[in-house]
Amino acid sequence: MNSQNDNLTGRILIADDEQTFLTATAQLLRNEGFECDCAEDATIVLKKLAEKDYDLLIADIKMPGNSNLELVKYLTQSEHSVSIILITGYPSQQTAIEAVKLPIMAYLVKPVDFTELLQKTKAAIKINRLYKTVAITRKNLQQWTKQLLTIEQALQSGKTNSFEEALKNFLEITTLRIDDIFNNIRQATSLLDGLDSQGRVCQIMQCPKLDELMEGIEETVETLKNSRESYKSKQLGAIRVKLEKLLRNIRKN
Repeated sequence: MNSQNDNLTGRILIADDEQTFLTATAQLLRNEGFECDCAEDATIVLKKLAEKDYDLLIADIKMPGNSNLELVKYLTQSEHSVSIILITGYPSQQTAIEAVKLPIMAYLVKPVDFTELLQKTKAAIKINRLYKTVAITRKNLQQWTKQLLTIEQALQSGKTNSFEEALKNFLEITTLRIDDIFNNIRQATSLLDGLDSQGRVCQIMQCPKLDELMEGIEETVETLKNSRESYKSKQLGAIRVKLEKLLRNIRKN
């Protein structure tokens, strides 16, 4: 499964055993720029979710395999990070109560007003993408903490021959994280309406630290250049090249 959704508008899975609704809704959403796949029952839904990373699942409540919301209940308790909009042609007080108990984005009744569905779809995809960005950031921070702890333990051992290796590892880990941080910022700010994802992130955020950040990156690049003879690391060289490219992109924007 893809860790990041590469479709900028959104990737949607529509699940309904009513073929007319399934086909028509998928085409309307495709016309709005979304990538849409279709499924007729819960088994196909699970298969497609295992194969591809979706932002949103639009599912009919009475679809085979979900008549008692068992599919939705399973997904909300599983590792699948997908937003859910429920659709029904047979509204009842009981299904509405059950739906409200679940972490779903919307509960809509057929015939569905497409304007409302489109608005709910856009909101659900934004929330899902921010959730994924936050989750990835948290995972990266956990990994970073473990890596830094290993370096600390090596330094605390008091062995003089561990210094150079610890310093090299620290530089590699820290500079790699700079790229991760910028990617996460781009992911988050791309969710703002009307934002050019290549635009000036710090300017849009009214961040007063842009100049300081650029100076810090420039100093890091210069330090890596000066230390390449002492620490002949291809990985550090590659990091320096990436940082230089990052600086050029910031200045260009």
